[in-house]
Amino acid sequence: MLKKLRNKMLWFNMALTSIIVLGAFTFIYILNATQIENEIQSLISQEANTLAAVPLDEEEVRQSLTEPEYPMMLTITNSTNELRHIALVDVNQVEGEIQSTDESDLYEALADAATKQGEVPNEVKVNGRYWRYTLFLVTSSSYYSISNDYIEEYSTSINNYEPFYEVLFFDVTDYTTSLSNLRTTLLIIGVLALVSIYIASFYVAKRALRPVELAWRKQKEFISNASHELKTPLAIIQVNAEVLAGSPEETLESQMKWLENIQLGSERMDELVNSLLLLTKFESAEQEVVRSVIDASQVVQSVYQSMEAIALEKGIHYQEQITKQVYLESNEQVLRQLTMILVDNALKYTPAGETVTVALVKHQRITVLQVSNSGCPIPEEKISYVFDRFYRGDPSHNHQDGGYGLGLAIAKAITETLQAQIRLTVDQDGVNHFEVSFH
Repeated sequence: MLKKLRNKMLWFNMALTSIIVLGAFTFIYILNATQIENEIQSLISQEANTLAAVPLDEEEVRQSLTEPEYPMMLTITNSTNELRHIALVDVNQVEGEIQSTDESDLYEALADAATKQGEVPNEVKVNGRYWRYTLFLVTSSSYYSISNDYIEEYSTSINNYEPFYEVLFFDVTDYTTSLSNLRTTLLIIGVLALVSIYIASFYVAKRALRPVELAWRKQKEFISNASHELKTPLAIIQVNAEVLAGSPEETLESQMKWLENIQLGSERMDELVNSLLLLTKFESAEQEVVRSVIDASQVVQSVYQSMEAIALEKGIHYQEQITKQVYLESNEQVLRQLTMILVDNALKYTPAGETVTVALVKHQRITVLQVSNSGCPIPEEKISYVFDRFYRGDPSHNHQDGGYGLGLAIAKAITETLQAQIRLTVDQDGVNHFEVSFH
């Protein structure tokens, strides 16, 4: 299931990113193509202004190229006007083609290609170069707007200022090559970007699912452990109930042993269920704790005193180092519950003759609740697991100490609810120190 979820996240991210990249690259290409086209049209318009003539429309261009009425002037230029050649050709209608006299093969090829071209604006390819051409009709009314130099240079070829056609061939090879290079560059960058995004998305999706995978694994472990823990008291109740059912003639007094076992199993199951409910309550994101300024010293002192009888019964040296009048913004009931769990856990696992210490100190703005116990140092490799649910460090899961391994997990959930921090350290003397820091 997690693998399918990861793949869905991966392909969704890839699809979304691909659309964004494609959109961005398309915008860049269209923007550049539009700018180039505008520049070409601007340069052609400048030439039209020089001639004081208006370009012919599509039908007029076709008619003029196939059945020309006037002499035709071919003008070849580029964007910087560095390549500028002008030649006058005589036009004869021979099977719909323009014939050129006394001009180079280039002009003939351009004229022939332009004649056969059927779209406007026209673009032709000759000798590996791309040309955009526009046809103008220059009439006598336009001569006065043309510069004197222009007229003087070509008046010898244009008798009595008769009308003539001018075909402006504009070299757009550099623009076409630029757009082609841009397409290639965007394609290469797009492919590399998609490959990089795929690798990054795979890593991100895998990393993003780690908490989900961990939560899923913990949920499975929780169900397994809870089932295991519930199975024991249920088995006790079932077996003893079967014994009672098999001896209906016995008196209640003679069957008291089995009834006590049933009661014990019920109590243990009730304890486990209550612990699970308490853990769920504090682990719930919706759990809210009402806080107020409380005397933490009194709360910790009352818990310490309530556990003295248990310490005395087990032969444990029980002591306190509680600073008086330590005030804390917290919840009294929750703090009491947290302290009770830590002290109960320490007394439960401390052998007779060892020491349990309950301390409450304040360092500047940080208040520290510390419960320490000696005689049963926790191995370093197990420290990171002590706050896990159902962890007791005993793979046999026996109940000699009466615990289910939920106490410290509940304590951790409580500290997170109180926005505090809990940690375990073991010093060189083998003393375990459970510390809760309130900021």
